[in-house]
Amino acid sequence: MILVAGIPDESPTALVIHALEAIGANVRVFDQRRVSSAHFTLDIADAAIGGAIGGGITLDGDTVPLADITGLYLRVMDDQLLPDIAALPPDSPERRRCHMFHDLLQRFADIMPGRVLNRPADMASNHSKPYQAQGISAAGFDIPDTLITNDPSEARAFIEQVWAEGGDVIYKSVSGIRSIVQTVSPADLARLDRIRWCPTQFQRLVKGTDIRVHVIGQTVLAVAISSEATDYRYAARQTGVDATLEPIDLDPGLQRLCVGLSRRFSLPLAGIDLRRTLEGRYVCFEVNPSPAFSYYEDRADVPIASCIARYLAHEAD
Repeated sequence: MILVAGIPDESPTALVIHALEAIGANVRVFDQRRVSSAHFTLDIADAAIGGAIGGGITLDGDTVPLADITGLYLRVMDDQLLPDIAALPPDSPERRRCHMFHDLLQRFADIMPGRVLNRPADMASNHSKPYQAQGISAAGFDIPDTLITNDPSEARAFIEQVWAEGGDVIYKSVSGIRSIVQTVSPADLARLDRIRWCPTQFQRLVKGTDIRVHVIGQTVLAVAISSEATDYRYAARQTGVDATLEPIDLDPGLQRLCVGLSRRFSLPLAGIDLRRTLEGRYVCFEVNPSPAFSYYEDRADVPIASCIARYLAHEAD
């Protein structure tokens, strides 16, 4: 049985559920918004007798043994922000119960046998962009010239050096929290003192074509993005024109590099952001462990959800 956990009508999750149903998979869905009626029990046997996992998850009055779950697609939002929970007092029993339920679910996801997209402990690599950049470089990809600092004078020196060389600089967050990538302008220099309270990542702008690669097990699906925006995800806001996306085939060597990169971070599902430079090099910016792939599937007609379903159902490696 395959368990899907999250918000069922959120686009990526909905696509995965539909794809699993399309291949006839035995799928059950944990809707976070209905956590008050769900129950979770996790039993772990003593190591001396093998440490077997027992317990079950009860959904809509039906209890599924955890031992029957062979695949898990995990795309949960912060349980403390769920609509029925967010307005409750911090010490309310309902809030505590909700958090304990999600804590058990994520602990189970880390230790269950079978296929998990992705295990919470492995997704933590995305919480630190500097840490992730080291792994990207070690996997064989180029990374942009980068400065991470809360020192305004260091930031100014980096920016002015890149400008003197005829380049541009972008800035974005250091953590895994999504930020809108922006180009540094001369007016921004007057605001550099603000980074004393918020270490910021500055990078030399790499010119070229954005490529989003989704790795699912050993399957590689790539999309090329055309846009004049600094951050194509917000192209309409930044330039007034939406980005255009089209599927592309990567050469076998680059595919192997992408699969190797996802394995380095123990992420069987990964969204890898590349840019093909004007000289033909590939620079890697980050590896997303919980990609909102529906944006790319819808606009470029690539079968990401189908590949996820087949992977979870053990129909593909």
